[in-house]
Amino acid sequence: MSLIQQLERMCRWNIWANGLVFTALRAKAGKPGPALGAFQHVLETELTWLRRIQADGDAVPLWGEASLEHCDAWSTEANRRLRVLCERLDEAYLQTTFSYRNSRGESFTDRIEEPLLHCLLHSQQYRGEAAAALNAAGQRIPDFDYIFWLRQGEPG
Repeated sequence: MSLIQQLERMCRWNIWANGLVFTALRAKAGKPGPALGAFQHVLETELTWLRRIQADGDAVPLWGEASLEHCDAWSTEANRRLRVLCERLDEAYLQTTFSYRNSRGESFTDRIEEPLLHCLLHSQQYRGEAAAALNAAGQRIPDFDYIFWLRQGEPG
């Protein structure tokens, strides 16, 4: 399997894993708050980077007041943007650079591959935090590890 195919697969997994956590949060009306906050941070970060990469839209404020409404809108947008990015994936696109300013106003230029990998890894960390808070509150989250997703035949 090529690197491009692997990244496409990981993006599909990311969308699926986010969906599992968000479904659980909806079922509990966004409770507990720390789970909602951690999950919203997943979406804030994904959208900030995807908007930067696609040079379309402003960064999302990080660690804003969490709400199911934000998560619903941002999840839809993040999934759409990630799918669009995957449609363009090839070696040349991954090496394409883009410039942006971070939340402190500092300027940077990165290759697309770096923030894409960052998003996938960062999202797993904060999804895990959200799942831990949900599990501690009695809402069992199904396993969303990458290998389990693969073994299930890449459910969508």
